Amino acid sequence: MANVSDKELKTLIKSGKIDSLFLFYGRDTGAVEAFAKSLANKLVPPESADMNLHKFTGKSLDLSVLRDTADAYPFLCDKKVILINDLYLSDLKKNDLTYLKEILKSLDESTTVIIYITGIDIYRSKTALDKEWAAFSKFCEKQGTVCEFKPKSTADLAKVISAQLSKSGLSISMSNASYLAQVSLCSTTVIKNELSKLIFYKQSGEITKDDIDLLCVGQTDTDSFKLANEIIAKRAKSSFEILSNLCSKPDEYISTLSAVNSAFCDLYRAKLARNMGAGENNILEDFSYPPNLQFRVKNAYRICKNYSLDNIRKCILILSQADYELKSKRTNPEVIFQKAIFKMIGLTK
Repeated sequence: MANVSDKELKTLIKSGKIDSLFLFYGRDTGAVEAFAKSLANKLVPPESADMNLHKFTGKSLDLSVLRDTADAYPFLCDKKVILINDLYLSDLKKNDLTYLKEILKSLDESTTVIIYITGIDIYRSKTALDKEWAAFSKFCEKQGTVCEFKPKSTADLAKVISAQLSKSGLSISMSNASYLAQVSLCSTTVIKNELSKLIFYKQSGEITKDDIDLLCVGQTDTDSFKLANEIIAKRAKSSFEILSNLCSKPDEYISTLSAVNSAFCDLYRAKLARNMGAGENNILEDFSYPPNLQFRVKNAYRICKNYSLDNIRKCILILSQADYELKSKRTNPEVIFQKAIFKMIGLTK
């Protein structure tokens, strides 16, 4: 009966403390899904899963069927597990929500319900749940165990990456492991996929930065920061190469422009902080960067010292004008973006 961290949850499970109700959610949806399925497989052996592992989707949840399933005894097994993915609370009428809570309150010890959220947004801000989910989380906390899977820091994921590669007979430096975490936006799902490719490709030896750049897909946020850095460094060729990689389709220009603008805002905040004698931690606290995006502040703080505040401000204004043109004119979006890059590169330090 608690609200615990993912580390505390693992300790509870290892100790054999299995509640009848679990609620898993968080920004790290890959970890949410992986842990929910791992716990279900731990409680129900594969040979009895057909009869004792029941899966529901929240969008089409039939409460009568859920009631019958919850009331049934396990078949030739000690435990029965009910998995509910993406419970749509907003779609439930008041009476239905009350009925659902009655079902979850009356669970037998032989039944464990795992509600896990991976495909819907239940937050009203970066850290706070919306009103109905905050109330439901409190309910689940009283009945069982609630765990929020928060994004892990780059440093924590670097250790995980190193350990996973070591199990496969490969090695990686901590700096390159951190780099892989960054280009994967600290998403455990993306990192898992990238590690699979790297392991299959390399098979032995050390994973290098060149290997990562060759095989691992660029993420918009990280590549947009690279683009911002190349622009203010006046490297036109590499700027247009990155732009080409980011925008393979016409409808990607607006989202890419937004990400590039965010990168320049990071640089602007970092430059202001440097000018005021403030450090990276001040920026992280004042603007509430989540752990998976804190590397942006660190990079911005390191890079911004070489560029003027005035030029960074002018770049943001140019991007604002480009955004207006992209959304209001029929001009080729590639031309608008390229024109903006030329203007920004043309600024003097």
